[in-house]
Amino acid sequence: MAVKNDIAIYIDGINRTSKLAMPVKFSALLDESLDEAVISLKHVKKDIFQPLTPVEIHVTNTVRLGNTTTSETKVYYFYVSGDTAQESPVGSGLYDHDIALVEVTKIAECIVVDTLTVTNDIGRVYTLSASPVVPEQTQG
Repeated sequence: MAVKNDIAIYIDGINRTSKLAMPVKFSALLDESLDEAVISLKHVKKDIFQPLTPVEIHVTNTVRLGNTTTSETKVYYFYVSGDTAQESPVGSGLYDHDIALVEVTKIAECIVVDTLTVTNDIGRVYTLSASPVVPEQTQG
């Protein structure tokens, strides 16, 4: 039995897999926390990846058992939340990046909406006239 995992990285639709330094670190959290990931790219001609740039991580798992090979690809969607870049070597125009990623739910913070307020404009207190609920018996 042989297992092989392949990873491809697309940042803003551009395949950056050839610049990827392994390993890709990501966490798929099962609580109320947002999923996150960290990737490192080496010798990229881009000086910075702006926050909220879309990123796709394609993970292909291939299992070979005897003459049977099965392959499954899963795509994880993220946005850039931060980028630390250093020109290396200095003056070359090539940059090493450590990019922090966060799941797509984070983009909802960027949507501007009006405030919604619900008020009791007449000042009624609805609990003053409350009466207990009495069940009715039905014959069936």
